[in-house]
Amino acid sequence: MDHTRRDEPGFYNLLGLNRSRLDAPDILDGLNGSLMSADPRSGSRTFVLDLPPGWRGRTDAQLASLELFLLRGDLSLNGDRVGASGYVHVPQLCGGGELYSERGALALAFWNPNMPAFPFPYTRNRVVRPWEEQWVNSMPGCTGAMHKSLRKPDPVPHPTDEGFDGGPGGYIRFQYLEPGLIAAGEHVHHECFEEIILLQGDCFLVNEGQMGIGSVVVHPQEWYHAPFASRSGALILVHTDAPMGYPWPPRPYPEAEKLAQAYMDSAAWDVPTEHVCWHDHPIARMQEESSAYQAWRQGEGRNKWGDEDVGDKVPYMPGKQGTSSKFRASWTRKECGE
Repeated sequence: MDHTRRDEPGFYNLLGLNRSRLDAPDILDGLNGSLMSADPRSGSRTFVLDLPPGWRGRTDAQLASLELFLLRGDLSLNGDRVGASGYVHVPQLCGGGELYSERGALALAFWNPNMPAFPFPYTRNRVVRPWEEQWVNSMPGCTGAMHKSLRKPDPVPHPTDEGFDGGPGGYIRFQYLEPGLIAAGEHVHHECFEEIILLQGDCFLVNEGQMGIGSVVVHPQEWYHAPFASRSGALILVHTDAPMGYPWPPRPYPEAEKLAQAYMDSAAWDVPTEHVCWHDHPIARMQEESSAYQAWRQGEGRNKWGDEDVGDKVPYMPGKQGTSSKFRASWTRKECGE
């Protein structure tokens, strides 16, 4: 399986990737790292990077927007320093800047050429320290999932609206899932690709696997996914390539609570949660042996993609696979940000 694809579902652990000298654009070139995901149409890429102590680089930001999230270490943008969990954004055509790491860092890098964005000064050089930000309910009226916005501005839907989350180019969010959370249905995102990186805690995703520290799951546009559950709660990073419709179009899933209960009963407290792919997880066999699941998979659940769903308004109207990627690829940024 090619874990770098964004048009197929993926599940892997970024900490297990072999990091070597990168053939990458701009100031990322020559750094030690690994490609996590890529969109060949738009040139958008996600990397995990090692920044050596004393590393310094300058970008004019003519080619793309560059965003970095620190898993550990430190990084400064034009002298404004952040530490672990800090976020740095050097948006395209907003003047660029100098990056410097005194102690070195392990970072996630999001490279997005010609990303649709709000105009300057909404979109500008930023550093964000999540611990300084306020929590926002990710699902209006529900406290089970909350987030802090990294890529800003980051609109959220009104509780009574059918709307969308994120700006024109999608969002990057530092998100919290509460302990004991169970989402018993499947859902689909008709509008965007979704990349989820687990930072701490645990998250069990039916048909995908058990997420531990460093686990990454990729949901292509129009791919049905979930149910999911978290025993101890989780902190995750969520990245999309377009605004995400809300509410998420649901689909009932057979025996989801039974599967979640089996996970909760077996999850140990005295060891860190391991990364386990679905085909290696004992609950996968439990599901395969279920006649209710097999009947559902042959019937209502036979379509794993949402392209043919019925809907005439967001978020229920299918966007079709790859439309967000094609839209991103159609953009060319020419104007100056200031």
